[in-house]
Amino acid sequence: MEKHEIKKLARELYQELKGNNIEKFIEKLLKSLEKERTGKLKMAKTPVMNAIGKELGILMMKDNDKFDKLLKLWKISFRDAKKGEFATTTGRELRYIVINALGSISKKEYENSKKFVLGILGDLRDWEMVDTLGLRVIVNLAKSNKEEIFSTLEKWTSHKNKWVRRLSVASLPPIIRSMPNEAENCLKIIEKLMNEQDIDVKKAVAWALREISKRDPNAVYKFLTGYLDTINKDTLWIIREGMKKLPSEFQKKLHAT
Repeated sequence: MEKHEIKKLARELYQELKGNNIEKFIEKLLKSLEKERTGKLKMAKTPVMNAIGKELGILMMKDNDKFDKLLKLWKISFRDAKKGEFATTTGRELRYIVINALGSISKKEYENSKKFVLGILGDLRDWEMVDTLGLRVIVNLAKSNKEEIFSTLEKWTSHKNKWVRRLSVASLPPIIRSMPNEAENCLKIIEKLMNEQDIDVKKAVAWALREISKRDPNAVYKFLTGYLDTINKDTLWIIREGMKKLPSEFQKKLHAT
């Protein structure tokens, strides 16, 4: 889908939302995405959905009821949802649109965007929506209020829902890319999950360590050396996967210890 087509579709979708024509919004969106479906699973291309959602969020910026409408779309995305291959659930197109629209809005409206995220934590159920939420929204919230968001991420590390725990660390890669001096704060979050047993969370912890390594390898190396006496297999797995972007001399020292 070309850029001008995306902008045109976003305007049309916005008009449907303004008129509270939710079903027409969904019908128009899904019909427009048909030609964007690729591969065996016929999943719509992520960059296209990202672009549509971003444009829609910009258009919705001044609407007083934008969060209510986004929440309605979010809830509808789980209607009759079924889990498919790669653990993603049906309704992903709507969720991508909502998350990316919220991404645009969250750059300007911190408090209500934060409340929206807190309100949907119980709905998180696959890695795709979690990682997209971290990449598009949580990073913007962290830019607006670093102290509160880092505190919130730390609380999420003990959440009973594994996907919320994953969100706490899946938000760190985009945060460290935007705020490269925040390695220490990011590692404080990771510290809470170094004994994590769930593989989906462990993968996110290792990913976050690799991303932080690109910005502050010394901090990550020092952090990981504090766990070298452990016999916990989950911690050892995280160390092995998380150190892969460290300089080779650091990796050799970690291997040798």
